[in-house]
Amino acid sequence: MKRYAIVGASAAGLSCAKTLRTLDPDCEITLFAEEAYLPYSRPIISYYLKDKVSADRIYLQDAAFYEKNRITVRTNTRVAAVQAGALTTEGGEAYEFDKILLATGSVPFVPPMENVGAQENVFTFLTMRESERLKAFAKPKMHAVIIGAGLIGLKAAEGLRPLVESVTVVELADKVLPSILDDEAAKTVRAHLNANGVETLLGDTVVRAEGEKSITSVMLKSGKTLPCDLLVLAVGVRPNTALAESAGADVNRGITVNHETMETTVPGIFAAGDCVRSYDILDGQEKIIALWPNAVREGKTAAYNMVGLEHKDAGSFAVNAIDFFGLRIYTCGLIRAEGATVLSREGENSGKRLLIKDNRLVGFVLLNASERAGIYTALIQNRVDLNTLSGDLLDEPGLMLYARDIRTEKLTGGVRV
Repeated sequence: MKRYAIVGASAAGLSCAKTLRTLDPDCEITLFAEEAYLPYSRPIISYYLKDKVSADRIYLQDAAFYEKNRITVRTNTRVAAVQAGALTTEGGEAYEFDKILLATGSVPFVPPMENVGAQENVFTFLTMRESERLKAFAKPKMHAVIIGAGLIGLKAAEGLRPLVESVTVVELADKVLPSILDDEAAKTVRAHLNANGVETLLGDTVVRAEGEKSITSVMLKSGKTLPCDLLVLAVGVRPNTALAESAGADVNRGITVNHETMETTVPGIFAAGDCVRSYDILDGQEKIIALWPNAVREGKTAAYNMVGLEHKDAGSFAVNAIDFFGLRIYTCGLIRAEGATVLSREGENSGKRLLIKDNRLVGFVLLNASERAGIYTALIQNRVDLNTLSGDLLDEPGLMLYARDIRTEKLTGGVRV
């Protein structure tokens, strides 16, 4: 009987566990979770914070699922070291396994700031535990400051807004969501945030805090001082590569893997999800693609290859679907591409921007205009020659037959509708 270990209890880890059970009904599967929870959906923690979902709704599967599928989940168990065929927990327990998957995700990046550390009102926003802490701590008369206007920071802002008197987001870049939005879309999103009571200060950051046990105010690089009863550090995240490094695997900002099999440079140790350097099929570069569907696919690919069955990962590209205060944002592919042509259409609190290069759609940004997002995504993924489509790409009249055909994975060429 084969024995498999999975370190990390989120999208990639659970996907791998499910697939292993399907492929090898008799194997032994142990999933190590550092937190106190069964595998849960990290994107939902902001909805829990603002009381849109209850605590029990965060779980990806209930306890009965793991019992039925004979997946042992060891919660509150931190893995301290890994090597080929074995791992050791922080508590000193040693285990042997045939294959190991590292699905260790990301850890918060905390930039150097004077007098910002272990105060009781300093938070990150990456785990359910932090969401619970924030929810218990936040009070109506508090002034919240969030460092970082990326996805994590803005979701924290949205969740906190109903709970406190004011929310101010400070971002060093010159726009909100700098990694996924172009300049025009970012302006629209920023205006929408401001209209919903979230102040955004761009081109600035926190350099110092006042207060010992609890922060009372923060000073910005610009010299401005903000009252602060609650500080959220959401500058960004970094791949959690510590275990891979301890095992001797190659690490370069993320864990290096064989992109077709998800095996690291140490035979028998695999890695998947936010901790690895994935292959971007649009620009051919290795990069961190910290997205839920990417993690699920990579976990499944790893499982096949862990049991010895050939299954090649096809690579990925960035896709983000999110909303803030009712503004739906959908971005995909390359947001900036040298030499690309941009087709755009702007509306009131909406917009559509398509990037075309070498007569192929390579990226898009949609604001409250996601009706055809699936079609656009398929055009990017399948690298469709736009000469085979008719009509205005912004209106999609010539894409409807293509939309039907992609459901059966057939591409239509030269169709006029």
